[in-house]
Amino acid sequence: MPPRSVYISEADANAAKYEFSHHPEPKVQVRMLCLRLKYRGYESQAIADIMEISRNTVCNYLSLYEQAGLEGLKTLNYQGPVSKLDRHQPKVEASFRRQPPRSVKEARERIKKLTGITRSLSRVRAFMKRMGMNPLATGQIPAKADPEKQKQFHDQILQPLLQKAKAGQCHVFFLDSAHFVLAAFVALVWSFERVFVKTAPGRFRLNVIGAIHATTQELTALYNDTYITADTVVQLLDRIAGRYAGLPIHIILDNARYQHCQFVKDAALKRNITLVFLPPYSPNLNLIERLWKFVKAEVCAANYFQDAKAFQNAIVDFLNQLDRKSMKKQLKTRLSLKFQVFPHAQNLAA
Repeated sequence: MPPRSVYISEADANAAKYEFSHHPEPKVQVRMLCLRLKYRGYESQAIADIMEISRNTVCNYLSLYEQAGLEGLKTLNYQGPVSKLDRHQPKVEASFRRQPPRSVKEARERIKKLTGITRSLSRVRAFMKRMGMNPLATGQIPAKADPEKQKQFHDQILQPLLQKAKAGQCHVFFLDSAHFVLAAFVALVWSFERVFVKTAPGRFRLNVIGAIHATTQELTALYNDTYITADTVVQLLDRIAGRYAGLPIHIILDNARYQHCQFVKDAALKRNITLVFLPPYSPNLNLIERLWKFVKAEVCAANYFQDAKAFQNAIVDFLNQLDRKSMKKQLKTRLSLKFQVFPHAQNLAA
């Protein structure tokens, strides 16, 4: 067979050299090396010997270059065989949407019952990914939550209040208490072996009652190591009333007894504060809940505190630094005024 003559421009040869070193696909790198060798004067059989591929493959690459140029060499049109499972995708997807599998092993067993087809765990995993499934952590919502009441509160009360706050017509706060217990907070860490976190001796609880401003994200808080009571709530109301006088104040809070009692309601009325109580079991509509999770993740998780004082100082210092520029950047997304409601919460069967 006579030597194959292919014209390769210097520009394409230089581009092929670059793509050989930088393109992420190994197959494209092979094609580019083939083109480079041809440009340097090697015959097709010599290229095949050097690269340990067949002469026909070399000729195919060169033909592809003549027809479509470098872009043709960079295009991969390989399509693997169609899996038998793909034919059953609608049936499997419908089942998995109703009841998501907890593991690939469970998915394999359910697919076998639905289709009669048995596949390895890796094949089942690949099939689920093709359907658009991914392993995602489950969230939680109180079983007694009423999605309709939550949506009604969100649309008719919460959002109109937030619009007024954004327009500078009032102050809106989200109030709640958190109870941080000195203990080992386990967490995921990048490590070469399993890490064990020490547990501090004794038992200490730091109580924090706070109210976060919806638009400025300023925190007003009180701390103690005893109990949060109605008197504590009124003390917090005093601070808010003194600090934010001049505009109507609305405080969104849950139905805890020490917040919902008549003593607190009367105290709020005297201070011209409107208390807006959330529907029962609606932590997802209370912005400050996200702040408490942020504190646990940033301060408590995978950290050891030698004593109660160190534990308390770490939390208080962290909350006192929320107005720092670096902190505000993180809070901007965590404390966005977008709230999730759960019209179709799934119950995973036991």
